[in-house]
Amino acid sequence: MATLRCSLSLNTSAHLRKRDLRTVSAARGVCVRASAPEQESPVASAELQYNRVLLTILDANPFLSDGSRTAVATAALLARQHQSKVTVLVVDEPGTENTDPSRRLESISWHLKDRGCENFEVVERAITSPASVLVGDVADEISADMVVLSSEAVHAKHVDANQLAEFVSCPVLLLP
Repeated sequence: MATLRCSLSLNTSAHLRKRDLRTVSAARGVCVRASAPEQESPVASAELQYNRVLLTILDANPFLSDGSRTAVATAALLARQHQSKVTVLVVDEPGTENTDPSRRLESISWHLKDRGCENFEVVERAITSPASVLVGDVADEISADMVVLSSEAVHAKHVDANQLAEFVSCPVLLLP
């Protein structure tokens, strides 16, 4: 595979031979040249792999909100594509009342199975610290490669996005 090299030059015509030139942007002085195939660096050639996905549900609705259903669908898609395991972290915020917790667990299981995800486990935790810290702790416990959650949790102030960035040591996917 040929790699592309970019160079920045104020006077592009003086530095380039006609046969090397593929694209020149005169306004910015940027040129792109095709070069001989080289070995790619391990970072560039490494494909992203998500073996452990942490799906966080901070939703008291037993049938799940639209944002939570989107998060479940995305986690199931990632699990199918990468043959990964999904750990579902269900958190009830203090002051929220979930009248039917078993219905919510059934709903989560149904949505995951409906989208082809069979390899999952559900973990329920009580909040003893801010939810953002709890998500980071569970992500570390299970060695998560990706945390998926609905941005509704941020908007409802169940989690703090700044604290997520600080306490979660893997990529976090916030979905609308």
